Amino acid sequence: MPITRCSLQKQQSLEAVYSALVNDANSPVWAEIGYTMLAFLELINKTFPGTPLWGLTSHDRLVLLTNDDAYSTWWVIISCLGQKEIYFEYLMPSEKAPWPGATVRGSAASLEEAKRYLIIAMKESGGWPNNPELETQWQEVMAQ
Repeated sequence: MPITRCSLQKQQSLEAVYSALVNDANSPVWAEIGYTMLAFLELINKTFPGTPLWGLTSHDRLVLLTNDDAYSTWWVIISCLGQKEIYFEYLMPSEKAPWPGATVRGSAASLEEAKRYLIIAMKESGGWPNNPELETQWQEVMAQ
């Protein structure tokens, strides 16, 4: 199941949002961000073809949700600065967090590294418990 834009923002697909950035003739930086995020969406869809995922956009950021509810927990947030870095932030589970709402942040320098960070963020956030695709991907990441 490809990642789907949250119903609250149903006026455009996620691909349309980032394609609009690609086509922004006024800013080559936005275009780079759009290209990178489109590639990242493709990566998500290839990595988790059977996992229900919803995305919410906040400006150019992509928020990953476990259900179609914009007001549910924001487990993982992804943003980028063109093709140079893809930034990740994930919510720590309450039993590991030093305070309520604590997050972990990091950045990946390539799409390959971003795939690894995506898997880590999804697993470590606890937002997708007992997900077979995530468990398989997690085992591959841990074996590296």
